[in-house]
This record gives sequence, C-alpha cells and structure tokens, in this order.
Amino acid sequence: MGFTTVERTAPDGLFTAVYRGLFTPSFPPEELEAEDVLAAALRDGSANLFAVLDDAGEPVAAAFGDWSADSRVQLLTYLAVGPAARGSGIGGRLLREAVAAWAVRRDPCLVVAEIEDPDAPAHEAHGDPRRRLAFYEAAGAQVLEVPYFQPGIGGPEHRVRGMLLLVLHAAPQLRHGERIDGEALRTFLEDHLEAVEGAVTADADTEALFAALDRPGGVPMGPWRPGR
Repeated sequence: MGFTTVERTAPDGLFTAVYRGLFTPSFPPEELEAEDVLAAALRDGSANLFAVLDDAGEPVAAAFGDWSADSRVQLLTYLAVGPAARGSGIGGRLLREAVAAWAVRRDPCLVVAEIEDPDAPAHEAHGDPRRRLAFYEAAGAQVLEVPYFQPGIGGPEHRVRGMLLLVLHAAPQLRHGERIDGEALRTFLEDHLEAVEGAVTADADTEALFAALDRPGGVPMGPWRPGR
C-alpha cells in the first residue's frame, strides 16, 4: 500500500474527514477545539493541515498546526494516526514532514507540541500517554521543565492540567546548552491563552507557568522524568 502526504490551507471535505474520522476519536473533548474553530484558523491563514492518504484517497494520519506570528512559534496542535496505519512509521514520517515544511516556510524560532504527562490520569480510550511520549522523544523532542496546562477551551475553568510542553525544533540563537530562552515562549503562551481562553488571567496556574519561563538563564529541557 502506498501513502501520499497532502496539505490543506482551507477547509474542505478532506478537512472534515480528518476532523471527524481522526481527531475526534483521538482526543478527549476538553482537548479538541470545535471543528468550526479549526476551519476558521485555516481560512485566516494562521493554520495548516497535513494529511496522509492511502491508495483509496482516505486519510490515515493527519497533523494540524497553528502559527503565532508575534512570537514566531509554531504549535503542532494535533497529530493523529488511524488504526490502519499505526505501527507503520507513518506518524513519524508525517511529523518530520510537517516540522520540515514549517521550518522552510515560517522559519520559526520554536516548534512545540502539547501532550499528556504520563504521570497524570490517562484517557484510556484516546491512547497510551507513555507510548505517545516515546513517539515524540524518538523524534528528538525534549520536555520543557514548566508546570504546563493546556489552555481551557471556553475559559480557564476548562483547563487541562497534567500536560507537557515539548520542543520539536529550536533556532540555534534560542538555545543555551540544555536551556531555551523563555521570552519567545512567554509571548507565544500569552497569545495562546488569549486566543483560547479569551484573556490572560492573573491566577496561580498562570503565574507559576510564567515564573518558570522567566527563570534567569532560560528554561531547562530534556528527557521526561517521572514526578518532574
């Protein structure tokens, strides 16, 4: 069986098939933005979709990314591989292709992703967090040492705690050994919180996150450690 990667920068039938057939089964409702929200991001040019199609033209894997122009940070918002393609290496290939395309097109200072912390309670119906982390670490991802939460879709009361923020790509000028300059991350997360929650609030979670980003010398990163 052959596989082909295609890109979409506007919502269409393929986007609908990916959202309903791949993203909806792969992510808990509290982590998945509404279909119309992702469609709007495609329309306004801040997002793009990569999909891997089988010989019949059906999507078997997909990656969706959001671009923050102010911070020059690219977020891999969602990546999902359907049952028919799991274990085939398609997910790793798609991740590499997406990151490479963003690096050429956007010249981002960072490419990041959000995943569940394996220490947190798992959504068994949506995959194994340890296998997901192993997948990203095999691709070279490093875990940022910050108390991360996914911004709440609909407001701070819907935040998803027990999350990790991964670095998939970093521009050389932002790296200081095993640390990353936190300024771009802070700008990105301020934008991300405002876009998802409607505002940046002065609550304990947000203050702890920003304090970790503002550490002198940058934000440490490396392999995941239990109980970090």
